[in-house]
Amino acid sequence: MSSGGTLIERFVAQELDDSVRSILKNAFDERMRSESALLREFEFNCFDVSWDFEKSIVTLQDVLSAGESSFLDIPIRDFISACGLNVSC
Repeated sequence: MSSGGTLIERFVAQELDDSVRSILKNAFDERMRSESALLREFEFNCFDVSWDFEKSIVTLQDVLSAGESSFLDIPIRDFISACGLNVSC
């Protein structure tokens, strides 16, 4: 995908590999095992990902860009779907 894609498309194309997918899936699984896991934050190469389980929102930030288009708040279910995570929500 080109650099002109949406933020989630760029994250999937540039950052999401098996290792990142495993880290994200483990964070979700941890939440399913423990109600005390309320927030998880990750710093990857080009993107930061923050899971806010209380608000059911994932915040995606392109750390190499500036401005409003470098941030995206997306419902957790939509993020899981876009990333192809094999979890039940």
